[in-house]
Amino acid sequence: MSVTDNHNLRHTQNSLDNFFKRFINIVEAQTGELPVIEYDEHMLSDCLQGKPFMSEQMQYSIHWQPFLRPDNPDSPDKNSDLAGLEKALEIQLHPDIPVFFSRYWSDHVDAVFQQGNLSLMFVWNEDDMQRLIENQLGHALNKIRNKQALTFFIACTDSDYIISIDNESGQVVLERPGYGVEKVLAVTLSDFLDELEYGRVEAE
Repeated sequence: MSVTDNHNLRHTQNSLDNFFKRFINIVEAQTGELPVIEYDEHMLSDCLQGKPFMSEQMQYSIHWQPFLRPDNPDSPDKNSDLAGLEKALEIQLHPDIPVFFSRYWSDHVDAVFQQGNLSLMFVWNEDDMQRLIENQLGHALNKIRNKQALTFFIACTDSDYIISIDNESGQVVLERPGYGVEKVLAVTLSDFLDELEYGRVEAE
């Protein structure tokens, strides 16, 4: 990996780190506590904080926060979680893709980009990673079958569109499953993450 590639990789990592910091700071400012999720003993994660409790909505809940994985599997000198996906497709993933999915364990996070709502599709634990790989493989095979540019999805929207990373260019793009890319949203994943705001906008 070249010096430029290493610089770009660190930039992407920093942008993801900063997005999660903004997310946690906003939630704590609004609620005085960490984010809360429904507790499921069959879906454990290093993200979970403290002990389960009964929420005001009478739901068994627990605090959580994005967990920076100490093994750093997004690093180019480590065996990526997504190595099996690369092998199955006989490709090399754009380096931003392992950063997005492997640097942290996290629940999905709502965000706003250019006044549009989206939900970033992060990975909660090892089992969730395997589900992600299966879904990404199906998406990629459809792309190859339809002779379209190879992309890997990172977010869903309020409509039938998804947001993906173009594997060749690293651009963040808007597309509809089964169709080609319709719009470039950002030149890099870092640019995209830097512009995100945590939350949702309500329809007028």
